[in-house]
Order: sequence, then C-alpha cells, then structure tokens
Amino acid sequence: MRSSKFVLGLSSLVLTRAAINADATTADSGGALFYSSPFGGLCPADGSSTSSICPAYPLAATANQSTDGRRETYTTVDALNSPQSEPEAESSSPILQEQEQPPTSSQPESTSQQPPPSRSSDQDNQDPKSEGGEEKKPASPWSRGAVCRRVGKDEFCAFTHSAFNGGEGISLITTPATLLALGSQAPLGLPMNTTPEDTPKDAVSPTEPPYKDVAFPGKGIGLVSTEPLRALRRVMARTPALMVDDRAFRGLRKDDLSVLLAQAIVALPDQHRQRFLNLSSSHGESDSPTSQLDLVYKIFTTNAFRTPVKVKLLEETSQDLKDSVIDFQSTFTEVSRLNHDCSPNLGYYFDWMTLSHKVYAVRDIMPGEELTVGYVDVLQTRSTRHRLLQTTWHFSCTCQRCGGHSPDSDTHILEESDSRVSQINQLRRELDDYSASATPEKAELLVALYELEGAHVRLYEAHYRAALEWNGVGDAAKASRYARMCLANGLVLRGPDRPFVESMRALVADPTGHWSWRFRVNKNDAQKHAEGK
Repeated sequence: MRSSKFVLGLSSLVLTRAAINADATTADSGGALFYSSPFGGLCPADGSSTSSICPAYPLAATANQSTDGRRETYTTVDALNSPQSEPEAESSSPILQEQEQPPTSSQPESTSQQPPPSRSSDQDNQDPKSEGGEEKKPASPWSRGAVCRRVGKDEFCAFTHSAFNGGEGISLITTPATLLALGSQAPLGLPMNTTPEDTPKDAVSPTEPPYKDVAFPGKGIGLVSTEPLRALRRVMARTPALMVDDRAFRGLRKDDLSVLLAQAIVALPDQHRQRFLNLSSSHGESDSPTSQLDLVYKIFTTNAFRTPVKVKLLEETSQDLKDSVIDFQSTFTEVSRLNHDCSPNLGYYFDWMTLSHKVYAVRDIMPGEELTVGYVDVLQTRSTRHRLLQTTWHFSCTCQRCGGHSPDSDTHILEESDSRVSQINQLRRELDDYSASATPEKAELLVALYELEGAHVRLYEAHYRAALEWNGVGDAAKASRYARMCLANGLVLRGPDRPFVESMRALVADPTGHWSWRFRVNKNDAQKHAEGK
C-alpha cells in the first residue's frame, strides 16, 4: 500500500505494554482459556469439552503482574509457561520433551503427534502424571491480552500464537469460542512437526523471492520484479500478521478496537511486529496519526484485506457442529507492499485452508517491472475508480490506463477506455440473461474487450461466459477450450472451491451432459415452434 509522508517517525513507534495499558481504561482478567490437545487442536481449559481429542487437563489460570499491580498485556495461558511455575521433573513424556526444544517445522507450536516411548503394560494403565503426582498439562501455543472488549453479548480479545508458521507469529482479535473452533482445525490446530499439504511459503524460495523493495516517488515503498515471471506463476504466499473478526471491526468503537489492535501487535515476534509498523498509515495530511494507538489503527485500516474463513461452530440449541463462514479483516506485511494499478499484473486470493494470501502473475512480467494489484474493481469507469481510490486510500491514480501523470493530454484515449468498460458491462448483462438471444460471437467480443482494457485479473469471467455460449450452440470443442482457459486463470485467482470451477470441470469432462449443452439452440427452437414458424 502507498505510504504517507505524514507517518510518525519510527523512533516514536516503539509500542510497549505500559503504553498500551496506559491507554486502556479497564483490565479484565487474562487467565487460561485453552490447552493444546496431544492429538492436535485446542480444548477448553475448564474441561467442558466432550470431544475425544480433549482429555481432562484442566489448567490453572495464570497471569503476569506488572510492577504497578496491573496485568501485563501479554499474559500466558498455561501454567507450564508461567515464570512463577516450578521446573518440571525430568520425564519421558513426549509433551514435555517437545517443550524443551524449539519446533523444527514451519508450523504452529503444539503438542507432538509422535507415539510415546514404549512402556510396560502397568504404565499403559496409569494416568499421565509427573513425578510429583500431578497431571502433566500440555502447553498451549496461545496467549491472550489482558484487556477485552464487548459487542453485545460477544467478548473480543487479542490472542497471539508466536510460533505459528516457523516463528512468524500471528495475532487474532476474536471471541474465545471462535478461537477454539479455529484452533481445532488446520493450520492453527496442527500438532508440532506436522506440515500441511500446502505450506505457506514463497513459490520460489523463502530466502530469495523474485522481487525487491523499491521506493517510488509519490507512492512510497513498492515491490519490483527481479527476474522474468511467466503468467500464472505464483509470486508469493504469505500468512497474516493480524486477523480481526469482522464483528469486532464493525461493532467496536475506534478507541476500543485500537486497544485490542495494539495488544495484538505488541505480542507478535519482533521482526513481524516491525514489518507491520513499517507499513503505510496513509490517511491524508488532515488525518495523520496522533498517537501510538492511532497509528496502529490506521496502519490496519489502510492495509486490511477481507479474508473469510470456513470453520465448524457449535450451535447453542442443538449442540451440533455446523459449517460456518466467519469474515476477518487481515493485514499481510509483504502483500500490503504491493501498489495499485488499474491494469494490475498480479492477482490474488485468500486460501482459508492455510491462512495464506496467494499472489500470482496474471500476465508475463519483465525484470524491473513494478508488481501491482487492483485495490478496486478495475472494470469501472476512470472517474468511478478515482473517486473510490481517493475516498478510501487518499491518492489519485497515475497509471497508464488513467493517463499517467498528464491525464488531460489524451482525453480521447481515456474516453475510449470508458466506452469499452460500458460495453463490457452491457455484454455481461446480455450473456447472463439465459432467456435472451445472446451468441458466442458476443462472448468472443467480451474476451477481446477484457484484454484491451488490461483486465487480465478478471479474464476468467469472460472465458467462463464464452465456454457456456459455445456449449449452448453445441460446439463442444470450442466450449472445452474456453473452459480450460477459465480454469487455468480462475484456479490461481479465486481458488479451487468456487462454483464456477466445479461447473467448468464438469463441462470439460462431459460437454453434452453439462446443463448448458445446446441451451441456446433448444430455446430458439422452442420459441420458433411457439410462434408457429
């Protein structure tokens, strides 16, 4: 995102627990909420869960106290992690052995899935005890901030998993119930030394990404390609520094949300926290940050992406698990470096299975070319795009499609672009009306207009309509061609779990069995028969 010259100097950005506590008007208790199951996932600390992955390991609530008697913002959630805890006796427990050494994988720190050492039959029948006779309690990877805030009956707190993704760390602002659900599924609920199918790492190499930071006059820091990038190549995949439950984002007052945001950022590992603080807080000269809390709030709101996550939640009435989608607003410290262009060369989607933002090239990119994404819907007229960018991000676009730095010099070119956008919207309405007399030729025209406007990030939409239209007149070969093109672009820009992906795969597998087979021809035949022709 674009930076602002009005951002406070980095010397004043050192967020401290004391500073956050000084801004907080209340400090709720920050005791233990969850513990990590030996089988992966989180369990309620009060032992209320009946799940088979949750043995009875009740935790003693602990919290560090500051010198003035106030609770520290970054409180532990497990007695084993508390500085006041006595050291455990040496034990053969795989749980305790894992705690004595850092995790070796790039996944969240939790308990081991490795089988325990061989024991005698007498030992197998005993409850897990330490030498002192007390139950061993698996360490939870989550800690909670001292201050929570309510929206109606829901209480929102800042939770941090500092070992997530190889020590990158992640903070969430959500309810305890939602965290419990998220922490019981991949990737947040993975046991230690377990690697997910799609580890969120760079497509090329985590140490040598195919881009570098470059300062652009009037735009701040952006990313530039350091090597040729072919279309559809993955450029990066990054997990967020911060995820904020949309209910908290929209329901909390700014001051209350700012306190939770600051707690969440303070608790992140040093490098990830500093990368967050280096992001833009661009809100215009009249609204530059006035305090540490205000700065964190404006960095978040400037750089947040909508990131829906699928999760299983327990219904209050039936006590059954139900598939739900929870909207989060998330900040990614590297993805947020990408500047805007109305004809972007990158596209992206959020993969909720790995909590990673995956970014792909939508066309061939040359070394030295700036990497860009679209902050707004690029298939709008220039005036609409400029209004949205100015209102939300406080800058005027000077990309080539908008006329560069002298937008008034070639008004006829800008007017032609707006005319193409208007025709695109008209064609989409006609093609999406299955009762109208649309044709494959109109779909072909739509594809050409997308390409002329540089809307490669949305080209799969035109390919989808072309596939349906050709199948609609009974041309299976051309329909399959466009379906393949739609899948090639759509999978990397929207992900594999979209309805149009399923539809295009079905068309490729069996064009004549697809719902669209000859639907235009049969409709026209039926209409002619009704008219007596």
